[in-house]
Amino acid sequence: MLWLLPPVLLLVYLLYRAKRPRVRPWAGVWLWQRGRRQRLRPRLDLRLLLLLLAAALMVLALEDPPLGPSPMVYVVDTSASMAAREGAKTRLDLAKERLLPLLERTPEAVLVRAGEKPEAYGPAPGIVLRARLLELKAKDREARLEEAMALGRRLLRAPVLVVSDGPPPPGADGYLGVGSPRENLGIVAVAQGFLALGNSANRTLTARVEVGGEVEEVPVPPRGFARLENLPPTFTARLLNGDALPLDDEVGFGLRRLGVDYPRTPALERLFLLLGATPGREVRVRVAVPQGPPDGPTLFLAPSGGDPTPVLLTTPHPLLEGVALVGERLSPPPPPPSSWRPLAEGEDGVGLIYHTEGGLYLPPLAAIQDRPFFPLLVYNFLKPYREVRTGLLSPGETLLPTPGPSFLPQSQGGAGRFLALLAASVLLLEALLFRPKPQAQEA
Repeated sequence: MLWLLPPVLLLVYLLYRAKRPRVRPWAGVWLWQRGRRQRLRPRLDLRLLLLLLAAALMVLALEDPPLGPSPMVYVVDTSASMAAREGAKTRLDLAKERLLPLLERTPEAVLVRAGEKPEAYGPAPGIVLRARLLELKAKDREARLEEAMALGRRLLRAPVLVVSDGPPPPGADGYLGVGSPRENLGIVAVAQGFLALGNSANRTLTARVEVGGEVEEVPVPPRGFARLENLPPTFTARLLNGDALPLDDEVGFGLRRLGVDYPRTPALERLFLLLGATPGREVRVRVAVPQGPPDGPTLFLAPSGGDPTPVLLTTPHPLLEGVALVGERLSPPPPPPSSWRPLAEGEDGVGLIYHTEGGLYLPPLAAIQDRPFFPLLVYNFLKPYREVRTGLLSPGETLLPTPGPSFLPQSQGGAGRFLALLAASVLLLEALLFRPKPQAQEA
């Protein structure tokens, strides 16, 4: 609303001047000369000054400027890509430099570390959180910015300012982007006998990878990926020419013996001996109908089942890798809760095998223990818990996200009511000082 200030002041001045008394001709040369000398002396027009001041205060009241620094929630990206170097400093160093002056003058603030599991500090005066900001490290596989924003808003009802090297998340009141496009090679995926490389550059780069003392060169397409296969079952790999981000230059992969807690039946004893598992509590096997999401990796075997039904439909899923189910006849288990999704279905959409996060639900053991798919299905379920990966980041971190344009939160108002009251007070003062004098009545 500040653009209104010049025209409003000009309008008040013109209206005021238009109502001034007309200049009358002088009665004589002596009076004209005396009046001319007086007119050359500048005089302060107090009434005009008060009217202009009141008009300016009313325009400022419409703008409603803030009374002072407002509370703020600061969300800082601490994913691994924030460790990429921009000259002599990392992206996180640049983020701290830009954020520190804002944080120190904030009267009440919450600082949220946005990583795989966001952590919040505060509410507290911004100067108190200075040490927390300076000790942040960039190392997480990803930054859950929206989850971090929600955490900050739960602790303090205030605008949220996000500092990140990725694009601004939806719902952010302010955003500071740090970093610039950088060329980087990194290892983005590993599995048994396999690794994948990512390239953030806009040109093909050749990765030099050391595995088991031998160096191989792999061309990686621009903004794309390349594979390196036929590696040992257990290996460590090191990228010799990684560029901007050293955290994705070294990884390892191995298999471990998994501890499984299962009922001691001959069929399960043979199965887990075949799969190389040992008694333990890392994964559980239960003969029961699931009552909800499992609180840990759990394989459920139905206590009973219906009449065998042919499998007509399967859902693409890593659990079914190499498993041929179509045409098998399975006993439908009692239905689990709605959070479980069918992997295999029979006629009329009846569920035969179900899965959920960390859970697999199968027909009764007696109906499937001699089927060829059973060991492979259980192997696929245990596979993620047997594999040990070290030093691996998400592909998005290796490709180094590009920031968007920065913008700051709009300051909260509060001074408008006081400026309006002050404008009214100035007008009242003008009315009292320049009220019309009563005219004398003629005799």
